[in-house]
Amino acid sequence: MNRTHKFRQGLLLALAMFTAVLVFAAPQRCADALHAGLVLCGGPLLVSLFPFLIVSALLMGCGAGPLLGFAFQPAARVIGVRAKAAGSVLLIGFLGGFAPAAAAAAQAVRTGQLTPRQASALLPACVCSGPSFVILTVGEQMLGSRALGVRLFAAQLLAGYLTAALLCRMQGGAGQCLPAKAEDIPPPTLDAVVSQAAVTYLKLCGFVLYFRLLAAGVETLLPKPWSVLPAMLLEVCSGCDCASRTGLWASTLCCAALSMQGASVLLQVRTICPPEVSLRPLLAARVLHLPLSLALFWLVMPGTEQAVQAFSTLSGRVAVMHRVPLDCALLAFAVCCITVAELQKRCSGQCGALHDQHKKTAAR
Repeated sequence: MNRTHKFRQGLLLALAMFTAVLVFAAPQRCADALHAGLVLCGGPLLVSLFPFLIVSALLMGCGAGPLLGFAFQPAARVIGVRAKAAGSVLLIGFLGGFAPAAAAAAQAVRTGQLTPRQASALLPACVCSGPSFVILTVGEQMLGSRALGVRLFAAQLLAGYLTAALLCRMQGGAGQCLPAKAEDIPPPTLDAVVSQAAVTYLKLCGFVLYFRLLAAGVETLLPKPWSVLPAMLLEVCSGCDCASRTGLWASTLCCAALSMQGASVLLQVRTICPPEVSLRPLLAARVLHLPLSLALFWLVMPGTEQAVQAFSTLSGRVAVMHRVPLDCALLAFAVCCITVAELQKRCSGQCGALHDQHKKTAAR
């Protein structure tokens, strides 16, 4: 504990020194980064986050979330969470992204509709960038293709569901749902919901501004090809912005940035969720989500940009392959499902053997 405390103190001191030096060393670069962050918070993020923060609180507070999230209930059961509120959390994550989904999960825990363990199991599936940001901002504005944004969103969403299902089974499931206590808790008032959403959104904008400032500082210190990775690790918007300007591998690097989400998103989720909701499954999911999302992205679109550039001068009879055939995609998906099932069996067998050995040791 003492080493951990000293490490945190050293990290905070390094961040403080880097921020102070950066402001004096490159004031114009810092001003541009903060201005771009304010434009982002007042534009795409305002539309894609703030309304859904209110929607998530209203749905989970009035009890209509389980009814509206019935379409996502099968996906929640595949992940390993059978609570009725799980479908609504996945629905809100699908529509609004990580911040509304984290707010919905936190509200479900507070009202007793989800246990903290179930909320932790759902976070790897619903902590992703919203469709408006991925499709319109990353796909259309940064990469110049709305269809490319749709494929990026589909790849990160499917990878999140598969990762959550695998981690939940490796950890022995999410446990049984507790009886709902929503009937004992009065529904929130509209003024409380709006004020809480406004405060939460301001906190999120603070994370975006600060980590965008750090990303601009790292980009100033490092040469252009190497500055993409720190930006991706710090903040997802800056990471996608830097990745979209790399040229040939822009779409792949944007997919990686959306998979990592960055330290800013993880801290925002930690701010929204109550302390009893563990983020360990979410952190472990980032390691599995990255290769899986890249594989799914290339399965759906194997080198579209390179193929279009290479075959643009050929005759009209040449058909450029933008995606693999449907039967190949289904076969690859079946192989992924079989792999997950085999890993679950092996993990269950190892857990059972360790449990039996522990019993024998205790009996002796």
